[in-house]
Amino acid sequence: MTRWRLEIGMIWMTALIAGCSVHAVPQWGQFHGDPASRGFQQVESGFALSSAWKSKAYEITTSSPVIGKDTEGKETIYIGTTGALLVALSAEDGSEKWRRAFGSLGTPAHLVSSPAVSKMGDIYVVASHRVDHGRLQSTLCKVDPFGNPVWSYSFPDHGFTTGSPKVVQRGDDTLIFTYVYVGPVGDLRGELFVLRDEGYRAELLQRKALGACRDDITGSGSGRDDRLDSLDAVWDFITAFPIERQRDGTLPNQFLDPTVAIVSQGERLLIAIADNLCRLGVYEWQEGQLSVLWGLEHAFEKHSSTALLSSGLMVFGRRDGKVLAHDVDTGAKMWEYDAGQPVMATPAEARARLIFVVSKDNIQVVNAADGTLVHDGTFPRKLKLRGQTFASPAVTTNRVYVPAWEMLTVTHDFRTRSHDTNFHGNGLSSAAIGDDGAVYAVAIDGTVWKYLSTR
Repeated sequence: MTRWRLEIGMIWMTALIAGCSVHAVPQWGQFHGDPASRGFQQVESGFALSSAWKSKAYEITTSSPVIGKDTEGKETIYIGTTGALLVALSAEDGSEKWRRAFGSLGTPAHLVSSPAVSKMGDIYVVASHRVDHGRLQSTLCKVDPFGNPVWSYSFPDHGFTTGSPKVVQRGDDTLIFTYVYVGPVGDLRGELFVLRDEGYRAELLQRKALGACRDDITGSGSGRDDRLDSLDAVWDFITAFPIERQRDGTLPNQFLDPTVAIVSQGERLLIAIADNLCRLGVYEWQEGQLSVLWGLEHAFEKHSSTALLSSGLMVFGRRDGKVLAHDVDTGAKMWEYDAGQPVMATPAEARARLIFVVSKDNIQVVNAADGTLVHDGTFPRKLKLRGQTFASPAVTTNRVYVPAWEMLTVTHDFRTRSHDTNFHGNGLSSAAIGDDGAVYAVAIDGTVWKYLSTR
């Protein structure tokens, strides 16, 4: 063991003995809140009217802030940059606590997905770089709460992903779940990787595909070249800072790779994904074994990340504007809602009966039971946004936040609203909500803004 690791270990043990709340990680420690990606924080909050602080500017594109706690129990904001940095910010004043650079030998890595924080306060992040035309390589990295690198794991078989890792504690084990595309560009397949954090190394426990793609979906020849060009276009878009909009000011319909959503059912974990290749379905992790609970094929459609609702539904959006709900245990399609616009944001849940859907330049409220648009009398609960966003909505017990071309706050019934027009979101990074109801969001210039929980 190197000297710095021994010293860090001694500091960490001292913190544990002293009773510091190193295990008390906030709920919003992963993409879209928690392992299930419900986008919900069980706290009352206020209207985001004026920022309490703004951080310095960073090259942030599609990474969303997540929240952890230091050894003193104080909240820390973590976010990745396309400039190869993982940054830790103080929640008190936005000052930079530390930064960790990734990449070597003149090849910087881009951090375009959200980090994930474990109950021990460790941070897991995916760093990716282009190997050659049409090929990317991703590495899962662990950083301790002090910003020190601990281990890295490069996904085999040219594995890459722009999705976020999800972290689950099972007994004494810290498990990391990441959905990865492997194989040559012309013969890609999506696989779920399950790794266990062994302290100073990662152990691959299992990897499994949902199923094979048909030849007419994966294609070859010119189809393969089209996918190569498409992959390049997505990568160029999400790694460019500042974010490049189209001539009419809109964002291109490019998707970040979906992130898995995870729920616990007794002794088993259910892991859901609707990928951007050809499959959607649910895995089961039980007694150290990974199996496919069910899987369905789709025709190369683009999907948002999945949310697993408390009612047992797997809900996600598609580029064609459809929002779909499947039973998480059986795969049965329960309902389909047409939002009328591409749905690239992950839906969010509130009170087990409402689903908030952001569709390009609208926010809509859908009944979780049957997928119908909620109406107040004859008026649909639908609100046009000021500008376009693909950022996912963040929900508390009494408010909804959407970082569009302003910071929008609405009550669940949309009857009361506030607009901070000084804030201009980048359209790709979603907001995070702290345990006290404070809201953190990324502006177009790469600054992180904090809004206090004023009621």
